[in-house]
Amino acid sequence: MPNEMTSLDGGSSDVEDQKLGRRLHSLATAWPSLPSHVAPFALAVVLAFAATPSATMGQLPVIDAANLIQTTMTTLKMVESVINEVEMIANQVRQIENMIQNTRNYGRGTWDTEALPRLVRLGQVIDQEQAIAYSMANIDGLFRQRYAGYRPVTDWSREYDTWTRTTLDTLRGTLNSVRLHAGDFASEQGRIQALQAMSDSSEGRMQALQLGNMMAGEQLQQLVKLRQLVMAQINAQNVYMATQTNREAQRAATQSEWVRNGNADAPPLESTPAGVSRSRAPRP
Repeated sequence: MPNEMTSLDGGSSDVEDQKLGRRLHSLATAWPSLPSHVAPFALAVVLAFAATPSATMGQLPVIDAANLIQTTMTTLKMVESVINEVEMIANQVRQIENMIQNTRNYGRGTWDTEALPRLVRLGQVIDQEQAIAYSMANIDGLFRQRYAGYRPVTDWSREYDTWTRTTLDTLRGTLNSVRLHAGDFASEQGRIQALQAMSDSSEGRMQALQLGNMMAGEQLQQLVKLRQLVMAQINAQNVYMATQTNREAQRAATQSEWVRNGNADAPPLESTPAGVSRSRAPRP
């Protein structure tokens, strides 16, 4: 009887060794296809079970190493799939955050709301007393009246006083217009600094576009003010040139009239220094 038991035990041990050999052969075949991060773990599991003595009669059953490795690989793939899904969800969340930022805008822009009234005022400030301003409704008729051109003058002192007052008042109005422009420097610098701060803190495309529109509006207003200054300069230059031209023309016309009427001596046409108004001759 003992011999039979030994043979039975030995036969059982041989069967277990054959099963373990087949499992190791399957593992060796599947080893090259394992991922790099799974191979160390699988190797550790195989070595652990290889070092375990073969099960005998009355002991716990031997763990199937190939099945364990396959289950582990399947679990790792599931974990990798979950990680990929989590990354996809995170990307979608970032896209939604970007879309929200792109829809944000500034509640109230930085604009010069007083630009139009100020430009109107700049045109009106030139029109004072005897000045001729480009903003006057009757500028054409007034210009023809003040500067009649080549014609004799009966009251030279009165005409000269009118030309002088017109020129000086126009130049004074132009200078006041430039003074009002200079008074806007502080407010304009404040708006530019506010736009720079908004540019540094802008979020999303909407705020960037709105900030660009505000900067373009500020540049446009600066161009309009520059245009007004050019108009004021042209106004002053034209009045000064008209005064000089008209004075020379009427002086020549007056002398020609005296000569044509047979007078031996033409009336003296004394020059008056600029800025000094000659007194009018008393009328009879």
